[in-house]
Amino acid sequence: MFQITNHSNLQNSIDFYQSMLGFRVLENSPRKNIACLVSQEIGQDNRSSLLVLNQIDNNNNETGQPSKVKKEAGLYHFAILLPERKFLASFLQHIQNNLDSQYYEGMADHDVSESLYFHDPDNNGIEVYRDRKQSEWVWTGANKVQMVTKPLDINNLLNHESYGTWNGFPGKTSIGHVHLHVSNLPKAKNFYQDMLGLYHTASYPGAYFFAADRYHHHIATNTGLEQTSHNSANNSGKTGLDHFAIRISDNKKEKDILKRHLISNGISIDGKLLESDLYHKSSFYVYDHDGIKIQIMLL
Repeated sequence: MFQITNHSNLQNSIDFYQSMLGFRVLENSPRKNIACLVSQEIGQDNRSSLLVLNQIDNNNNETGQPSKVKKEAGLYHFAILLPERKFLASFLQHIQNNLDSQYYEGMADHDVSESLYFHDPDNNGIEVYRDRKQSEWVWTGANKVQMVTKPLDINNLLNHESYGTWNGFPGKTSIGHVHLHVSNLPKAKNFYQDMLGLYHTASYPGAYFFAADRYHHHIATNTGLEQTSHNSANNSGKTGLDHFAIRISDNKKEKDILKRHLISNGISIDGKLLESDLYHKSSFYVYDHDGIKIQIMLL
């Protein structure tokens, strides 16, 4: 997965993601109003961004400041998956010492994972987490996994891990999942399970979770729009989520089957790629029931 988010001040966002979180900014963007972010260690394909920041037109924002409460579908948070627990311990110590309290939101143990939560200067929700070993996950039925929300044992995390100074996101860091605000859970299930073929892996009151390949969740949906929905779906003139990408195997037959399935069920295929997505010319966009834009990207 990777995603593009819209920001009111690109340089402020770059400073936050680079200096505070430790992303590396690629210098190969053909446009001055986007920044492509990767971990500190990248592979040979240095175009494979984890996150793309996009500058929006501030003329659409009368106050110049992002609203903290919007009753709109879109991003709840995106989740950055660390490859080992020691990196989460290092990151926790780093934000305890350096992150302004205005950005802090909390932390939790979900049984399958341990998570830290905060937001960026445009109120885009961010989770940084590590997975427990899959052998420790509890499966309660066919493709159903046990997830909870309980306090994170901070002392255990910091005292039982050998970690050093935070030097930025390490190699093998990925976007582990995306959590969305939606207007209707049954419609979300119809799209992400029946249209895209993900498994419905878990349910919370007001939330459904979906995944492929026996993972706990790649996409989460909730309906708490009356609470703190910071972002709007499919609106390039507002801060928040522009779109996120799902990578699938580069198999033309499977791609064509997926396209036919989507079209036969009334899901439009949008093949007009943004400039920032032109590295993946064989990909295409679809939209869920709330207009949230998803790039289907072939590996």
